[in-house]
Amino acid sequence: MHFQASALTPGLSPRHAYGAMIRLHREAANMSPAALGDIIGYSRVQVSRLETAQRSIPPDLPPKLDAAFGTGGLFVMLYELVKNDVFPDFVRRFMDLEAKAVRMRKYEAATVPGLLQTREYALALLRAGQINATDEKINEDLDARMRRQIVLARQLPPHLLILLDEAVLRRPVGGARVMAKQLAHLLTVGKSPRVLVQVVPFSHGAHGIMGGSMTLLTMDDNRQYAYLEGSHTGQLIEDVSTVADYELSYDLLRASALTRDASAAMIRAAQEEYEACETPPT
Repeated sequence: MHFQASALTPGLSPRHAYGAMIRLHREAANMSPAALGDIIGYSRVQVSRLETAQRSIPPDLPPKLDAAFGTGGLFVMLYELVKNDVFPDFVRRFMDLEAKAVRMRKYEAATVPGLLQTREYALALLRAGQINATDEKINEDLDARMRRQIVLARQLPPHLLILLDEAVLRRPVGGARVMAKQLAHLLTVGKSPRVLVQVVPFSHGAHGIMGGSMTLLTMDDNRQYAYLEGSHTGQLIEDVSTVADYELSYDLLRASALTRDASAAMIRAAQEEYEACETPPT
């Protein structure tokens, strides 16, 4: 049966343009989708889905494409434009700034911030939040979330100040084993001199930013941004006076948070409780 190629729409997004480039070079090399798939380790259907932007671009694919087409790094270079294309438009501008920030201050009301999530914890969150998504879509989003953590592996990573509501520790995302591992990771990361993790205990009561999560970004030229996030929405704020108001709210809340050591002790106690849940009775 003759294979009918799907129409391309390169103007819709960077990922659509990337897919169109794959087909352009494949056809110029007189390769069928199956032939290209044999070279890069994909099926004919998977190649078609890449060309029509029905799936995201895996990070190991661009060098394989350059090797297949002899394009000398073109697809690796263009990958930088599309690697965040799985995220909604309202997130991308924030992520561009986050990757360049020299200081981040975060308040998280319900979950561990994405930059510090373990893979298992992130997977549990994605599954809970995307009940109709395919496993492939969830895994694509998971890989994208994990890639964001590269900002902490920079030669000079940003200073990261994190306030966690106590609810973050108490809600067993993914079950006891996943939570124990996640809290252990928090304790390890929290030992870095460039990372400060503090807990806002339930006993503090109401505060000005308890309705959602917030990130404050400081750039190397001292520009400030605030990013407010809900479960499916986000808002980037650039107005100087409005950002200053959120900074004040953050500083007031941080003044009531537990110290670094007291926070670590609470996290460790919660971790031990989850570990005890894992241990079968003797």
